[in-house]
Amino acid sequence: MQKGKFGIVLCFYPIAAFAAVILNSPLIAAALTAVAVFVERDEWAGRQTVQAWMLSALVWFFDKAVRLVTARLAIPVLSTVLSVVSTVLFVAVYLAAILLSVLAITRTMRGGEANLPFFAELAYRLYGKTRPKPLPPAGQYPPYGAQPPQPGQPVYPGQAPGQQPPYGQPPMPPQYPGAPQPGPVPPQAPVQEPPQQPNP
Repeated sequence: MQKGKFGIVLCFYPIAAFAAVILNSPLIAAALTAVAVFVERDEWAGRQTVQAWMLSALVWFFDKAVRLVTARLAIPVLSTVLSVVSTVLFVAVYLAAILLSVLAITRTMRGGEANLPFFAELAYRLYGKTRPKPLPPAGQYPPYGAQPPQPGQPVYPGQAPGQQPPYGQPPMPPQYPGAPQPGPVPPQAPVQEPPQQPNP
């Protein structure tokens, strides 16, 4: 693993920042983010710790908003119902943050991206980049512009579906597994026409 300026492995910063999310400590997450971004100046560690800090800030602000709403309402029945609903909502948000943090810790331990929904895109934008989209597995999709083969139309080897064989080559019969393969066709010499006699 790559080490930073202080000899600390760079994946320590995002792991510790996501642990701060689990402990609901946004100040610790902010301090780790500041060290990774401004002191270590490593883009990968900075992006991961920024995601952890944004997640911890979201949980903290949600907690403060819930407490503010329940403290302002002094109506006996309504305040009790709102308190129960807001507590359930906060627990759901906090459990989601813990689950996302555990997933992010397991990803960053291997040197991968935390890839938190919405926060990963924001972290890339803070660095002036766009989040790369994952590529589909090779061979899953036809090439761009190719049309699917029509019913009854054979697909030749080395040819994308729906395309004609290259110009000047005769169509080859379809190859079936287990069938004998034809040998290579020897090149033929070009036909030369006899020189024409000039007309008097």
